[in-house]
Amino acid sequence: MAIEKKQLLKDMGERYFAVRKAKNYTQEDAAEIAEVTQQAISDAELGKSFLAPDCMLRLCIAYGISVDYLLTGEVSDKDRVILDKRVRELDSDDFFHYQAMSEHFLAVALKK
Repeated sequence: MAIEKKQLLKDMGERYFAVRKAKNYTQEDAAEIAEVTQQAISDAELGKSFLAPDCMLRLCIAYGISVDYLLTGEVSDKDRVILDKRVRELDSDDFFHYQAMSEHFLAVALKK
């Protein structure tokens, strides 16, 4: 399967942006985490350039996603383990709130 560099940059940029926004991080926050400039984050999100592997890894850890997801957009077993770990860290009240939201989401999603 041949992956065109330009398309890979665009797709990764969209995922960088979407996950950063979902986490309520600014580009400055992301730059601090990745140990790069805000311009480097902007360029990555716009699909203009790749971040170095060590920077990508730091962002993936902070964002709670796998590098597989960042690169391919596919949810892997690693992503499921990351989510499972985060759910296990919830206190009782937060767990039941998460459970209710998840059940509602699944009911809607499975009707599609």
